Amino acid sequence: MQPIDHYFSILAGTERSLVTIDPQNVRLQSNSQAAREFSRLLAPIIGAEAAETLYSRTVTALAGQTPGTLAKLGYIAAFFLGVYEENTMTLDEQDWQEIRDTIEDASETMNLDTLTGLMDALLSTGHF
Repeated sequence: MQPIDHYFSILAGTERSLVTIDPQNVRLQSNSQAAREFSRLLAPIIGAEAAETLYSRTVTALAGQTPGTLAKLGYIAAFFLGVYEENTMTLDEQDWQEIRDTIEDASETMNLDTLTGLMDALLSTGHF
């Protein structure tokens, strides 16, 4: 099982326990399995602080929506991991803006090759 597949299974488990997304119960539980795994996957790429901030802002943006929208966390993680599939993973303009902002905020501490790869991937999706 690929790391992103494992993360999607964690999100599915989280979704089963939610009726609607409540940032007070999801975002603030930084020790939740979904938050820990998101940070574990993305910290080597963008840094722990940027990963935690991205998780928090994304969950806050999803407030009040149905649990199925938690998949966006997986789609965003997939982008940073280089396994984003534009045909099956849907992100809206706000999500792409969040990705751009995260890359910009973390750019000073990122490896130059990683930064270049992320910028190229962003450009290839047409959301630069």
